[in-house]
Amino acid sequence: MQALVLTATKKLEEKEVPTPEAKDDEVLIHTAYAGICGTDRELYNGLPGSAQANPPIILGHENSGIVKAIGKNVTNVKPGDRVTVDPNIYCGQCYYCRTSRPELCENLSAVGVTRDGGFAEYFTAPAKVVYPISDNLSLKAAAVTEPLSCAMHGANLLKLHPY
Repeated sequence: MQALVLTATKKLEEKEVPTPEAKDDEVLIHTAYAGICGTDRELYNGLPGSAQANPPIILGHENSGIVKAIGKNVTNVKPGDRVTVDPNIYCGQCYYCRTSRPELCENLSAVGVTRDGGFAEYFTAPAKVVYPISDNLSLKAAAVTEPLSCAMHGANLLKLHPY
């Protein structure tokens, strides 16, 4: 499959790479849309995003697509489902995860940051971060679920309300 691979600091290459396979608790997604974020620019420049990206890596953490295959333990989606992905994968075991502050997870991994993401024809993600979308939401709009959720979370923390 074709992918845009960050091969070194400030070096992206279009490459032919193997199509990933979904592990038991994972979903294989055919990418429809992948947004470009300021985090991608930072990773391109060799700086950390939510976590350190170590080339070679396929970036792309704002994604939507169609489920191509599922692992044997996956029950929340099925092949053919239209989905979006929360790129952040929290361990659930560290102090911060156990005290309801997963954004500080000591073992954070992320689709398109620490594991290959959506700047490829296909990518995998743990089923726990894959969400089906309704038929009336376009795949293009679904790709901005992650940045929109960041903005909504910030507004909720600040207790901003329209008048």
